[in-house]
Amino acid sequence: MIFLEYYSITIILHPSIPSDIRLIEGEIDSETILLDGLLSILSQYEKVANVLISESDVRPGYLLLSNKIELKTTRKLYSPITSDMEIKIIPISHGG
Repeated sequence: MIFLEYYSITIILHPSIPSDIRLIEGEIDSETILLDGLLSILSQYEKVANVLISESDVRPGYLLLSNKIELKTTRKLYSPITSDMEIKIIPISHGG
């Protein structure tokens, strides 16, 4: 029998992102690509999903930071998740 390991994902939304919530939490199993898990968690909140998700991807114009690493440009967003993570989503032009 195979037991999947689950990892906790905490998503922090920048104050300039239109949303009633700033902190979103969820769990992703160890066989999931980080992008798929992130989209799954964000999709649970319609207002957030409408702002951040387009055609099974995070809309352009947002930085996804974890441990001082930008996840999209480093391609880490397309790798399987390997640990608990805190991800900050910040608009590129956030005004500060």
